[in-house]
Amino acid sequence: MQDTMLLRPKTTGRFNSLMELYEKNYMLIRLLAPGLRNYQAMTYVSGPDGLLPLELSAIEHNRYTTTFKLTYLFSSTSRHEREPDLTIRLYHDARTCEVMSGLIPAIRTESRRTRDLDDGYRLNRFLHKWVSYCLRQGHSFEAVSRELAEQSSTESVTALL
Repeated sequence: MQDTMLLRPKTTGRFNSLMELYEKNYMLIRLLAPGLRNYQAMTYVSGPDGLLPLELSAIEHNRYTTTFKLTYLFSSTSRHEREPDLTIRLYHDARTCEVMSGLIPAIRTESRRTRDLDDGYRLNRFLHKWVSYCLRQGHSFEAVSRELAEQSSTESVTALL
């Protein structure tokens, strides 16, 4: 009888750690923008006093996913108006979140779709650190979520009358 341990492929655990990172990013994005699934295809800005504005835009909803862009807004006089410029996809059914493409300062000069493990891990690790930092600084799109909830309850009451 053969030992099944010998037949298993040897891995470094990179894929497992990337999936774990996707789950952590999902939780962080949900804290940053709690009602993201209900956001309209508009641009939303979080700008606590004295901090660089954080922009959430280009929102596209599908049955199981929400895709959007997240970036800082620098002044128009700076060399780069938006940096980093990440395209992020939330998978509602799997409760994961991944960076689909992105521009990170000093790493890339053009957007690139992430499909290999190393690039995927690096961009998603950046997202994890960045969103954690933004939350600690007080950035949030929670007011948008409250506004949308109030709007839908007002529409429900109006429809009943």
